[in-house]
Amino acid sequence: MGCVATLYVRNVPPDLYDGLKRWADKSGRSVNAEILALLEREAARRAQPGDWIERLHALRREIPLSDELGDLAVAAVRAHRDAGI
Repeated sequence: MGCVATLYVRNVPPDLYDGLKRWADKSGRSVNAEILALLEREAARRAQPGDWIERLHALRREIPLSDELGDLAVAAVRAHRDAGI
């Protein structure tokens, strides 16, 4: 393992920090350890970029939509994507 870095986070909203403390207490970790666990989990999730599309397709197969409604949903997603949202 390489050099260990220190990360400082400023301006954490009070509600978010309170939530982090609750999560840490619930999991038996310090706030620092909880944040590291969250970052590690998110990093692992982002390392597998193609996985989300498979879950989306599986969800689409589970939810019966009419072709018209499905077309509207696809158009909305494309419009948001094209608008950079």
